Amino acid sequence: MNPFAARFLYALDAPLPRDVVQAYVEALVVVARANGVVDSELRIIQGVADILGAAPRTVSRVLANGDATVFDRALRVLAPHPRLLCMLYRDALLVMRADGVVSHEEKQLLVRLSSQLGLGKAQRIEATLAADVVQEVERTMRDLADEIQ
Repeated sequence: MNPFAARFLYALDAPLPRDVVQAYVEALVVVARANGVVDSELRIIQGVADILGAAPRTVSRVLANGDATVFDRALRVLAPHPRLLCMLYRDALLVMRADGVVSHEEKQLLVRLSSQLGLGKAQRIEATLAADVVQEVERTMRDLADEIQ
């Protein structure tokens, strides 16, 4: 686990159990598969996996698994961790936005995801705002790097 990033992005002070990290990555891969996985989505998923301390090759193993029940299983594993459910919604938004277009399939999956996670309107709004902040920080850092060069 990356203690710096995990604290700021996930409010974590200690590593998560391996099965929870695996389930989180699995859920994000399902989101990416909604309209076809692209490199920009994979970079976000790999970054999340690294921050949460996933075992090496977790993302590639999850991508290779075509099990249609993986999403439901992942949500069952994550259910006892309510804090992570909002984070998962935020990260799903980031994955969906990664290629610059949120497709109809991704929008449908987002509605299903919020329902399955049991998120209320206030939680969805907060998670959306958090995704907006993460993207704004990324843009600000890119602008800063461009100014320095």
